[in-house]
Amino acid sequence: MTNSQLLTLMKETTYSPEELGKLIGLSGMTLRRWLKKPEGSPIPAVYVPAIREACYKLVSEGRLNPSKEDVQALLFSGMTSGDQTAAIRNLGLDADFERDCSISGDRILTGLVQIGAQAKKQADVENNSGKVFSFKEMGKDWSDRISALWKVIHSDRLTLPDKFIAYGALFYLLTPVDFIPDTIPFMGLVDDFAVIGFAAAYYARHQRAKEPR
Repeated sequence: MTNSQLLTLMKETTYSPEELGKLIGLSGMTLRRWLKKPEGSPIPAVYVPAIREACYKLVSEGRLNPSKEDVQALLFSGMTSGDQTAAIRNLGLDADFERDCSISGDRILTGLVQIGAQAKKQADVENNSGKVFSFKEMGKDWSDRISALWKVIHSDRLTLPDKFIAYGALFYLLTPVDFIPDTIPFMGLVDDFAVIGFAAAYYARHQRAKEPR
């Protein structure tokens, strides 16, 4: 993390060095001293976790827009590829996901098939319905998507392979480590929401395709 990123954070939030320093647990004088250094100067590594944590808090409170590239750079500053490698192994995905960092709708669906095809992952979903349903409290869209996927895995009209994507998406909610860890406030949940959205949309498309014209 650099002082340029710190300046971006202040501009996005309109916080003064004193206000931001209070949130981070540092003095405004310390922040001003960092900002006076040449542009792009690194922030002492020991303070990066606290600054990043403050960013997560600001995002969760709606004071920082996570869709902006410069904000994303702040949110993921200091994270290593080891986080993603651990996630890939935990989810049971093949090595292609580690070699190829591109993410697309088709790629996500392929990954969900790989996850949902594992009997243990299916059992985890079935045995943790309470935790799965607890995500419905996040709002109506969450509830609708989770309900749709739960109906899929208990449908008598679908074969087990047809249910792999739904099982994969619901297991994704349960796993403690995914591509953006759930331990990161807000951001982890955004990632989960997108994944179950891809899965729910997949089944909605296939249902429409089967309807008579």
